Amino acid sequence: MRRPADTTGRPARWFLPAVCVVIAAACGASAASDSAAAPKAVGDTISGALPKVVVASKGPYVVVADIWVPQGKTVIIEPGAVFLFHSFAGLKVQGTLLARGSADRPIVFTSINDRTYNPSSVLDPAPYDWNGIYIHEEGTGSNLGYCAVTYSVYGIISLTRFVRIAPCVFGSNGRANLTIEGTEHQVGEGPYEYSLTVQDVQSQGVPLTILRDPVATRRNAVRYGSVALFAGGVVCAAVATTSYAGSKDRFDALSGTDPDNLAGNSGAAWETARGDVVGSLAFMIVGYTLSLAGAAGFSWTFTF
Repeated sequence: MRRPADTTGRPARWFLPAVCVVIAAACGASAASDSAAAPKAVGDTISGALPKVVVASKGPYVVVADIWVPQGKTVIIEPGAVFLFHSFAGLKVQGTLLARGSADRPIVFTSINDRTYNPSSVLDPAPYDWNGIYIHEEGTGSNLGYCAVTYSVYGIISLTRFVRIAPCVFGSNGRANLTIEGTEHQVGEGPYEYSLTVQDVQSQGVPLTILRDPVATRRNAVRYGSVALFAGGVVCAAVATTSYAGSKDRFDALSGTDPDNLAGNSGAAWETARGDVVGSLAFMIVGYTLSLAGAAGFSWTFTF
């Protein structure tokens, strides 16, 4: 005998499992959404001695403990590098620091809470968030340009006045922005420049080289070499282009199939003309390649 249909108004047996499946799917979607909205890492975590060259990475460097320039060493920081310092961390310069940014790619030293560079921060940046930059007496010749120092305790402290800070921007630092050999400088809100004159350096018997750009020699060598390479490549390409046009005309003439051409010229003449075309083309490609390499090298010299 067949069981009568359920007419009591109770939910069918398939309803509760179906509801559970829907709820589970909704929870999974919500968890996925929360996971997608979760803060992401802002960059590489660093501490300790810096390498010879600090490249400008895709994400800011997160400084979890003191970083430093070792004594007797030179560290170059590339334009566009950003350092986010945790509490009680700072940069100590015991060697020579060359941090030369550019107007469109400044080098930034700031707090881990600075949302400009760390949007995932849940805290507001504030003065005293990190220690600052401390240049020891051995840091003579350090050079900072187009840098920003913000939300630190003391900004930059230098125990030697034989440094160059031009130009740099300071903001929202706690005790001070810039202190040179115990003297606090009033930097204001805009870019600030500090550098010694030739008379200042000579009066202390310090080599004038500290007033010069430390990478100027290398930059000028590459720049002038690139100009020479570009000029040589252009001349080479021009000569090869003229030679190619002439050899191509001769080759085309020898390649004709009319009876007079076939009777008056041998296969060896055709092969020679063909070799001239190939040689001129190769020479022309080399010339243009050299000129492009020279132009690229010249442009590269404006990045350091």
